[in-house]
Amino acid sequence: MSSTPRVSVVVASGAGGEFLFRCLASLKDQVARADGECIVVDRMGEGTRQRLAREFPFARVIAAPTDHRATIPELRRIGAQAARGAIVAVLEEHCTAPAGWLECVVASFRADDAAIGGPILDSSFRRLRDWCVFFSEYHNYMPPWTDAERLNLNGANVAYDRAKLMRHVAVLDTGYWEVVLHPLLAKEGRFRAVNALGAHHTGPFDYRYYLHQRYLLSRVWGGTQKDRVPFTKRLAHLVLGPIFPLFLFSRVSSRVLEKRHYLGRYVMTLPLLVPAWFCYTWGEWLGYLLGPGDALKEVE
Repeated sequence: MSSTPRVSVVVASGAGGEFLFRCLASLKDQVARADGECIVVDRMGEGTRQRLAREFPFARVIAAPTDHRATIPELRRIGAQAARGAIVAVLEEHCTAPAGWLECVVASFRADDAAIGGPILDSSFRRLRDWCVFFSEYHNYMPPWTDAERLNLNGANVAYDRAKLMRHVAVLDTGYWEVVLHPLLAKEGRFRAVNALGAHHTGPFDYRYYLHQRYLLSRVWGGTQKDRVPFTKRLAHLVLGPIFPLFLFSRVSSRVLEKRHYLGRYVMTLPLLVPAWFCYTWGEWLGYLLGPGDALKEVE
């Protein structure tokens, strides 16, 4: 590896369990081949960091601040600031990288890009509750994608031009990067979809845990949008909130119908998706009404 890596992978460690370690295991052999580095910013504590040092010495571990509960965006910002590569790839700890993923990041990135990203792939889940998470969270990001300009990239699997990213460091702690960062960063360069850059979403998830996380995520989303959208759009969300689950059913169903190989699993998962959609609606409605509250601190 050269003294200055070409790419830095940033992983925020905020959920606990085996997710982080599976994610890093998928990156272990890729980092050196891509002339890269891996940075883990951890808020889970000394036990996690000791295991990282023992099992994944290739990763540079940064402890999160201890005077408050760092949010996931904050963890990623800390990692991006510490990165030495010209490209900062963000991979969610709930994801694993297929062989060649990091090399694909480097090979695909162009000088005029601000960000590139790929689809979210399933992991052949055995439990319907994990398919519920997949369909609920990632219906807009299921493969295959067309390689083309695309602003709608998912923060779980995305790579940025670090120099362009750092011009907007002031907003990186304030909410989802898809909301607060991407509209600004799109003025700096192109956002592109790269189908070969897919990453696998993994489980397992406890169903009640996921419903609570779905509420929190939606509360943050609506709260972040609250002061960023016209009053008429905010009012429309508040007035039409009761019928929003029907909109979600229509939207997710249309996405699945486009990717017909998911149809059978989707039909079986529908009974679990309906409560998730109501949690989504309730969280977003409260966010548009009252703001995010402390939800961002609880998101894992």
